[in-house]
Amino acid sequence: MPVTRQLETDVVVVGSGPGGATVARRLAAAGRRVVVLEKGRDDQWLGSYVGALRYVDRGGLLFTEEGLNLVRAITTGGCTIIYCGTATEPPPWLKERYGIDLEGHVRETIDELHLEPLPDEVCGAPALRLLEAANELGYHWTKLRKFIDPAKCKLTCGGACMLGCRHGAKWTARDYLADAVRQGAELVTRADVRRVLHSDGVATGVSAATPDGMLEVHAGTVIVAAGGLGTPIILQRSGIDEAGVGMFVDPLVMVAGVGRERGTWYGPPMSVGTYEMIDEGVLLSNLIDPWAMHVIMTGLAAPRRLPQTLRFRHAFGIMVKIGDERRGVISVDGRISKPLSERDRSRLNRGVAVAEEILQRAGCDPRTLVVGPVRGAHPGGTARIGEVVDHDLQTRIRNLYVCDASAIPEALDLPVVLTVIALGKRLADHLLARGPRQRAAA
Repeated sequence: MPVTRQLETDVVVVGSGPGGATVARRLAAAGRRVVVLEKGRDDQWLGSYVGALRYVDRGGLLFTEEGLNLVRAITTGGCTIIYCGTATEPPPWLKERYGIDLEGHVRETIDELHLEPLPDEVCGAPALRLLEAANELGYHWTKLRKFIDPAKCKLTCGGACMLGCRHGAKWTARDYLADAVRQGAELVTRADVRRVLHSDGVATGVSAATPDGMLEVHAGTVIVAAGGLGTPIILQRSGIDEAGVGMFVDPLVMVAGVGRERGTWYGPPMSVGTYEMIDEGVLLSNLIDPWAMHVIMTGLAAPRRLPQTLRFRHAFGIMVKIGDERRGVISVDGRISKPLSERDRSRLNRGVAVAEEILQRAGCDPRTLVVGPVRGAHPGGTARIGEVVDHDLQTRIRNLYVCDASAIPEALDLPVVLTVIALGKRLADHLLARGPRQRAAA
């Protein structure tokens, strides 16, 4: 396909999720010319299944070769459109083992976005009942810090905020993206970046397919922030063959049961939980799928229990998420393999046992307990620090950087967005400190 349009800029950012939007905002505010390329649309119909079919990759039917379901959003704001809005600080090992100190940028973000646990009346009685039940059993549950404005949050969404927040209560990377555009950045949607342009080992821009033909953006700095699945494919097409190997997905299962009181649908997801088992690689939190997805997942896991989904309004749910071994591979043609190891399965079983105990303590009938299929939460590790990118997130192609979950070197088993925002701010500060880079001759 011939090139039909060309742009010249200082920095081109591929992807508008938490990494890309953060970098674009900070650089644009400092006066750099920035172009942001987003593969998806700027979808506005959020918070419904019909709307989600437009921006959830393959309508939610993306699977690994082993049958593990992976969910990602392809739209402005990326994964933050469908995340649960939990703000967890980076793990200590990121600094201890890799020298990546994000403390200042994390604190800046917490203060800027007013990231705090939700008040009791916004957490909702079902979440507080699970917290109470867990602590009665001797566990240490607490309210979790959230990317949610409690003044705007509606408790009756029924978990639909995982399909996109209808009320503007949940912070998304679209907020930073809008700031970047107001500061002069140019946003191009429906731009599927095919490869990074480079000459003599130096990045010179990117080439993207658009509905109007091929677009080339020439820039002195290229930042790929297309996510744990998108970034490695772009890097591989650009000659960085080592990308795409060693993927983690932070697998999770939903454990649900039916009680007598109003259930987990009433209130925002992941408002309470525990990090006490993180040393074992296990995170637990209140969470249940929106009704239609709850029916599908119950049917897949336990078809004989489908009738109890009619009692969804009394269903309580706990998510069990684990840190998995880096055994995943994504190839240049998009094929994904992600086997689970015996250790992965052991961790899931450990978390499920605790979740079932808490659910019963909270009043769920043990005969109604269902453990859903294993799903992948947020793929990463496919362009790892120390192997594919260096300490400053630069690849072996000079002036080509990565800024998303693919750079995280080990499974987090934690919500990832706050860490990625902090990485974006750190990268932007690094680029500003070194001064502008001129585009190399093609």
